[in-house]
Amino acid sequence: MFKEAIERVPFPVCGVALGTVALGNLLDNFVPGIRYVLAALSALMLCALVAKCILVPGFFRENMENPISASVSGTFPMTVMQLSALMAPFWGPVAFVLWGAAVALHMALIVFFTVHYVFHLRIEQVFASWFIAYVGLVVASVTAPAFGLEAFGAGVFWFGFVALVALFVLVSVRYLAHREMAEATLPLICIYAAPFNLCVVGCLNSVEPAPLAFVAVLWSIGAVLYVVSAVNCVLCLRRDFYPSYAAFTFPFVISAMASLMLSRAAAAQGAPLAVVELAVPVQVVVAAVLVTFVVVRYVVFVAEPTVVHAEEEAWDEVSLTDVPEGEDLVGYPREVAAEAERLLAEKEAARA
Repeated sequence: MFKEAIERVPFPVCGVALGTVALGNLLDNFVPGIRYVLAALSALMLCALVAKCILVPGFFRENMENPISASVSGTFPMTVMQLSALMAPFWGPVAFVLWGAAVALHMALIVFFTVHYVFHLRIEQVFASWFIAYVGLVVASVTAPAFGLEAFGAGVFWFGFVALVALFVLVSVRYLAHREMAEATLPLICIYAAPFNLCVVGCLNSVEPAPLAFVAVLWSIGAVLYVVSAVNCVLCLRRDFYPSYAAFTFPFVISAMASLMLSRAAAAQGAPLAVVELAVPVQVVVAAVLVTFVVVRYVVFVAEPTVVHAEEEAWDEVSLTDVPEGEDLVGYPREVAAEAERLLAEKEAARA
């Protein structure tokens, strides 16, 4: 029973883990101590994913051969960085080693992703999840102060900002030029809300002195993208559930954190920003509701009976590749598998 449940854990659960631990850091400003509860839940999700990678041969390799899943994998080291920062006051040396390993792992992902996907660029394979692979490293800027490495965090922030500018152009061109996308990839558009707001938090945490005007510009762009992402989220919630719902978590949490930190930084400098202050409670509530909703849906998703008839070839056109080569599709809702089978039948009919 345990193995069957683990086999139903989808690869993007690491994105949900990231959103969960980040939500804990956000809510701890209002409910002290809750960060540790949500950090434990986040760590449990990562353990489940690691267990699946061990129990299901080829699972990790197959996902790294898919540009969406490969970019989403960056949420794993991003989560470990945040968990390590929480551990720092209690187990300093161990936390530092874990944090350093997570930073190195994310840097290795950047090299891997660049070699395998950027050097062989196909515009139709570009999604908003590409922000994770590069700009996601800015989480090191957010967490570096926990280890007294603000200078390193500042350097990472500027790398992430440059990557953000380049990727924003590339990803936006992709969405404007190729508007037809599989339904399961639509939630990924919500990731647009994350990179600018993540840079706001990274800059305020590690860059001294933080250029408030520059940060306010970043926040303003992020606020526009937040609205776009929120509209897309509402539209996606009317459709079937997919593992890519993970995109509804961290982007909205980091947006709320950016607003909270900017409002406090501006007030501390005697220049309060009323618009930002008004956005904070709304964004905090939205983030908490969305993360709770996605976590519950993931639990239901893993717990419900599996359907094992659709082939990987059809699944690739429906959602993220999450099936080892040579194995049946396991762990997906009945309507998803039914759609996969329908697409496969149509393709076979066309060949005949």
